Amino acid sequence: MKKLKFAALSTVVLMLSTAALAGDGFTSDEAFQTMLKLEGTWTGEAIVVPVGQAKGDADISPTTVSFKTIGNSSVMQTFAAGTPAEMISMYHQNGKDELIHTHYCAIGNQPSMTFANTAEQGVIDFQFTKGTNMDVNVDPHAHHSYMKIIDEDTYETRTANWGGGKLTSYRYTTMKRVN
Repeated sequence: MKKLKFAALSTVVLMLSTAALAGDGFTSDEAFQTMLKLEGTWTGEAIVVPVGQAKGDADISPTTVSFKTIGNSSVMQTFAAGTPAEMISMYHQNGKDELIHTHYCAIGNQPSMTFANTAEQGVIDFQFTKGTNMDVNVDPHAHHSYMKIIDEDTYETRTANWGGGKLTSYRYTTMKRVN
């Protein structure tokens, strides 16, 4: 009987400690509040790594993005502003429990992703949910977007790009706030 009580107590302690660790990540609302603080211009480096290639073999290119709060209810992220490749990502809440990311891509489609708590400190993670002007099993698109806040002036991203219904490459950035 003592062994059974000890096993039950151990299970409860494990479950509580796991729940405590899960609290280390952002809620949807905390992720959105963090994104509001990204307002401004950011510069850094981007690397696109095709599946099967090493990150060290990929070309590095300079990149600039900006964040702007729209009406205290949305965050607009602009890539390659003023160029034919300009793209916008919009982030907004659907209540306090859902954060949505829609990417308006230069290739003419609009993949949409929803925040998923990873329980990882400082991570804002979006998983693909649907897309417009695209067939997810055929067309190239951004499928998964991961952002890690390093500090108030630094963040990193990893975007999973898909085509033909499967992962084709990752795009990595390291960004610094322009003062």
